[in-house]
Amino acid sequence: MRMDLHDFEDVAMNYDYYLPEVINGSYLNGFEKFHLTLAERYGNDGVLDIACGTGVLTVPLVKSGYDVTALDLSAPMIDVTSEKLQKENLQADLLAANMTDFKIDRKFSLAIIARSGFMHLLTSGEQRQTLLNIRNHLTDGGVLTFNHFQPYPVIQAEMMKSAPDNYQLRSEYINCEGKWERILNAFTYNHVTQVQSGNWKFETLDDDGNVVDARIRPCAMRHTYRQEMEYLFELCEYEIIDVFNNYCYDEARDNFIWVVKTK
Repeated sequence: MRMDLHDFEDVAMNYDYYLPEVINGSYLNGFEKFHLTLAERYGNDGVLDIACGTGVLTVPLVKSGYDVTALDLSAPMIDVTSEKLQKENLQADLLAANMTDFKIDRKFSLAIIARSGFMHLLTSGEQRQTLLNIRNHLTDGGVLTFNHFQPYPVIQAEMMKSAPDNYQLRSEYINCEGKWERILNAFTYNHVTQVQSGNWKFETLDDDGNVVDARIRPCAMRHTYRQEMEYLFELCEYEIIDVFNNYCYDEARDNFIWVVKTK
């Protein structure tokens, strides 16, 4: 099984600490409200939170009274979600499973793949398998939402020329132990597979800015064009309800937040 960034315990423990710095906040404006609004409209027969990570949606969905089942390929991420729920005396069904082939003996009226979870499916075959598997777990007319970024040729061209060890500073943050860390990324891009692959390097610094520890974690994501997704939806028998650029409902341009339902 290929390893990815989120499979590592140190990443899971620090995820909530570094993510706000990495994405700089703006991408997630309206994130929670957007999904709670969808749950209010479509989640009465249960919400399936796929690639739930550290429970960024699991916890508020359960707090709002929804019947939630959450899954993630990363067991360490599931452990963090479980701890958050326990601290607030909340309950949800949690499982470590792959979105391509998980099996749950029930159906849901709403499925969510938050943030960029869908982009970690590295082939069109995995994407199709996932869409069909989710469809099998949705009620008639059940709704699925997820997002992915529009491929940007200028950035792709730069990555195609980049070396695997050409690290660039991404962000800095204070980790879960109160230590100063620096995040660097090194990525290349394969225009045939449409996969961006490489590593995240986490460097722990002392008070003088000297590196005292370094961890390298792999990460790969597939760039998918809008037309590809539209064909996949048709192939997997989904009907497009809406597509937005962000969680504030702006018209889709360089980002695609899909809201689709089973036919």
